Amino acid sequence: MIAAKTAVYILLAMLVVSCIVIPVPVEQKVAEGRHFADSDLQFVQTGVTARNDIARYLGQPTIWLRAQHTLVYGLREVAGTGWVWLLASPAGTGTAGIIETENKEAIFFVLNDREVLTNWGRMPVKRGQTWLGAALEWSQAAGVKTPQPRQAFYAALPTAPEQSLIYFYRPLDYQHYLPFVPPAKRLLSGVADFVNIYQNGELVGQLRYKSYLMVSLTPGEHTFSINPDTDDVVNPQLYRTARLTLSIAPQTNRFIEVGVEAGKGVIEPRLVERSHDEAIDAIGALRESW
Repeated sequence: MIAAKTAVYILLAMLVVSCIVIPVPVEQKVAEGRHFADSDLQFVQTGVTARNDIARYLGQPTIWLRAQHTLVYGLREVAGTGWVWLLASPAGTGTAGIIETENKEAIFFVLNDREVLTNWGRMPVKRGQTWLGAALEWSQAAGVKTPQPRQAFYAALPTAPEQSLIYFYRPLDYQHYLPFVPPAKRLLSGVADFVNIYQNGELVGQLRYKSYLMVSLTPGEHTFSINPDTDDVVNPQLYRTARLTLSIAPQTNRFIEVGVEAGKGVIEPRLVERSHDEAIDAIGALRESW
């Protein structure tokens, strides 16, 4: 799966390759989440509505931003117009695909320590923006003070016997193998803007290039699934998901290096568990994902 802007970069880089890009109508459909009408939100009252009330009326959120104490209900909808792109070389070989672009929006609910609503709102979400990034932009525009991602690595330690920590970090992208393009250690812009990280089926974060994400969890067995993501895609069935099941001991830190490899028709994550000593040099140069 190749993102729209990736195709543009390829075209600019390969003058010897002929290209056709044609706008076409595509099926408009919801890729994630659901539409909420104003009537669906009439129950919301600042200072009164609790987290359980929101879940009862709206269901489970797209993501719970623990540090920001914010519930996010995200909607991703395939736009009604796509693009057919065709690449052909002088040798007669080539490739083609249909690019589907997405429109996104989100509703944000900020809770206090008693899990009662203090602020809420909704807004469109920009292309390439994570749910956290959108929540931070909304909160700034609304004058709501929320914790910001750290600009440098913070080596936290478990604070209770029932807590452990896993750091997912993405210091570089693995090689891509795109037609006519020399291999490189970083994917082109627009391919895998971020990777989604699910813990036992629940989205717990989205990891950008040159960033890290800390997940707090209880000891025991946990299954993580990681899949690349972008808002302008073709052939989504060619995106692969990686899964990792870990047995977590109490009060431990674990480190998982995440990469993304593109080539042979697929884009897929690569996961490697690292020791503390192996991970610390790479992760020490990264910022918290935003």
